[in-house]
Amino acid sequence: MTLFSRISNLFRRVIDVRIWLSSAAVIILILLLVLTVNYAREKDMAELFSRQQLANVKNTATRLSEIFSQVEKNIALFSHFDFQLEKTPEEVDSYYKILSSGWENAFNSIVLLDATGKVKSFYPRENLPGINLSDHFKIIKKEQKQYLSVAVPGKLRVADFKQKTGRYLIIGYPLQHQSGEFGGAWIVIFSLAVVVNKYEEQAGYNEMGEVWLIDENQQIIIHDNPAFIGENIKSLFKNGKGTQIDFSAGQGGYFEAMVRQNDTKQQRSVIAFYPLQAGYKRWILFVATPYSQVISPVRKTFVYTLFGSFLLILVVIIAGISFAYKEGKRLRIKEGEKRLKEREDWQEKLLREKKIMEGIIEGSPIPSFVINNEHKVILWNQACTELTGYSAEDMLGTDNQYKPFYSTPRPVIADLIIDNKREDLSKYYSTKQIKKSDNVLGAYEVIDYFQNLGGCSRFLYFLAAPIYNEKGEIVAAIETLQDISREREMTKSLSEYAETMQNELIENIELRRRIEDLYNYLQTIITSLPDKIYEMDENGIINYMSSGLKKGETQIRDFKGKYFIDFVAPGYEEIVLSKWQDAKKGIYDSYEIEATGEDGRKHNLLITTSPLIGTNHYILVQRDITEFKNLEKQLYESQKLSALGQLSAGIAHEIRNPLSSIKMSLQILAKRMTPEGNDLKRFKIAEKEVEHLEMLVNDILAFAKPVEPKKNPVDISKVLEQAIAMSEKGISDKKIEVQTKYDNVPHVTVDAAMITDAFINIIRNAVEAIENNGKITVSLRYAYETRQSIVVEITDNGSGINEEDMPHIFNPFFTRKNYGTGLGLSLVKKIIDIHQGTIDIFSKKNEGTKALIILPLVTESTLSHITN
Repeated sequence: MTLFSRISNLFRRVIDVRIWLSSAAVIILILLLVLTVNYAREKDMAELFSRQQLANVKNTATRLSEIFSQVEKNIALFSHFDFQLEKTPEEVDSYYKILSSGWENAFNSIVLLDATGKVKSFYPRENLPGINLSDHFKIIKKEQKQYLSVAVPGKLRVADFKQKTGRYLIIGYPLQHQSGEFGGAWIVIFSLAVVVNKYEEQAGYNEMGEVWLIDENQQIIIHDNPAFIGENIKSLFKNGKGTQIDFSAGQGGYFEAMVRQNDTKQQRSVIAFYPLQAGYKRWILFVATPYSQVISPVRKTFVYTLFGSFLLILVVIIAGISFAYKEGKRLRIKEGEKRLKEREDWQEKLLREKKIMEGIIEGSPIPSFVINNEHKVILWNQACTELTGYSAEDMLGTDNQYKPFYSTPRPVIADLIIDNKREDLSKYYSTKQIKKSDNVLGAYEVIDYFQNLGGCSRFLYFLAAPIYNEKGEIVAAIETLQDISREREMTKSLSEYAETMQNELIENIELRRRIEDLYNYLQTIITSLPDKIYEMDENGIINYMSSGLKKGETQIRDFKGKYFIDFVAPGYEEIVLSKWQDAKKGIYDSYEIEATGEDGRKHNLLITTSPLIGTNHYILVQRDITEFKNLEKQLYESQKLSALGQLSAGIAHEIRNPLSSIKMSLQILAKRMTPEGNDLKRFKIAEKEVEHLEMLVNDILAFAKPVEPKKNPVDISKVLEQAIAMSEKGISDKKIEVQTKYDNVPHVTVDAAMITDAFINIIRNAVEAIENNGKITVSLRYAYETRQSIVVEITDNGSGINEEDMPHIFNPFFTRKNYGTGLGLSLVKKIIDIHQGTIDIFSKKNEGTKALIILPLVTESTLSHITN
């Protein structure tokens, strides 16, 4: 069996399976549709039956109510019957006939009782009541109103319950004398069997269900099962949703429920109910019909329809199978004819293709030959003739395919493929780099050199591949040849060129290494410079920044690609931008700015801008000249102090001694003359002025005298406490509140005495500026997040300093006090500068003053001192 036949049979089986599955699916869908329609019809049938049943129950309940109403009316006509009057039996019978008119077949007997409960008469005379009426009479006598009840004369048999016999309806009515006293009672006894059966027959209930009757307490009065008599009606069933049914409403209704048949069995039923008025009591009449009986006509119709549908489907299936068999047979015959024609077409096509392939191979520029499984040459194209010098007439039909290449008989690659001797390939071509082809399945390729082939030496590339028939068997083999001598020469040339390129690459790598070494050397030089170098484009964007000698400050990546003005110290933006515009115009003037480092120290920077030759970029050099500025300032201060020292020495020599003499003379005169009044006042003024002059001379000497600080680690909080204690007199005199807040900071290396004098000066200035009951705040904390310096803040709420005086507060001899020397803040600034710190005063008139003193935790001189 051919592969095509197998596929065809498999396809036919798949189609058959699909047909059967489709048929089964259609049948299932039809059944589901029929079941759905039948379910809907059953629901409609149950609904219609329930409505009809409700109408019948309503009609029966209405008729029973009319019977009870007629009995009440008849009894009411004789409610004033006088027992004292003598009546003939014929007259008494006429009374009974009037009472029983209209319901002669329904009642059992009529009894007349006197006031003591004795039976005066009864009707009919031959039917003596079989029920004990004394209990009913007592209730009538006690309540003095109409009475209604159901009575059972002792024990009953099960058959009596099923026939509804042996149960009686008692209707009583009290009688009164003309004086209004109780005179007896009428009692009418009905047979429930007669009343209920009469209307069961009229409504046809005997075939359609059971009739139940419940009283006003919803207890069962009439039921086919005696075990349920006296039970509550709600205990018999629940509706489909599991909720209890409420019968207290005045209207009737219907519902479906599972009804108890006994203790273990339940039955689905359709129940209709309607209330009836029995005298002054409200009873309810029920009719329960089994659900299966209600829908039995629909189910019969469904069964007949389903059976007919199955017969129809069976007929359709049999007819379909017969048609499919005949059609399949016809199709198989047609398919066979088609395959036979296709085979003829394929054979013809194969012949054409064979001729085409032979023509292609014959006309191909690639030398090729084909041998069959008998190792005979069956094709030798023109290109092969031109390459080898052997014609097709010499080679076709022979096994001499080796002659153009080898002098002795031996197999070529195509022969080994025909014989499937793959292991012999390495035997004949072990030195020829034979390998399996990556592109053609089952093919092998090899490169061989021939010194004299077709009159010249050649490199040939052989590729041989098997040819298979439709069964996968090797029937022939084709071998192609390509002259790759030129490619070999090109490969040799490329190899030599690659060697040359490799040598040049090695030289380039060596040159690159030298360039990198030079770059690294130049980079080291730039990095070693004390200045920072910035390379910027014409828009001021930073492209490069050297690190300088000081490492670990700001990361270079934080600057690269950003506008350089963003990193200029606040307040200098306009100056720097102006100089940048001048540089772009060709004016390259150096300028100075001031910046604050991360340690809180101020730095003076010299900025120089120059063009980068050959580009539109610029080089900006930043040099830290803080030390030069400090040296310059120290030189100026030393010159000023030197002059001031010479002046102070002269003052000390010329003024201090006379002042001492004047002071001593004033003290001697005061003791001898014992002045009083204005004279004593003048003596005191003179002594005070002399003391003021002495203090002035002492301050000048202290300011002018060069002092070298003696630095040691000191707890600044204790220094502040000492300064506050030494200012205690002024603080207590003015009742000033002093608040302190000291953070936990390390010791600072300072001259304790000099720093104490500085803090005392600041605190005393604050005390002098404050009125009574003022406030001074002293705090100590780190100055910056880097925690390399601390700040002391002294704040008061005194009179403050005028804005025009703020630039001069650190100048020597500048003061607004009546007795001040003007050297206090100058001396404080001198002490802070000696400790490489800063002091700033912030003040507004009438708003108080704040002094900020920043001291570095470790300075360069301190480090040198500690190292030594």
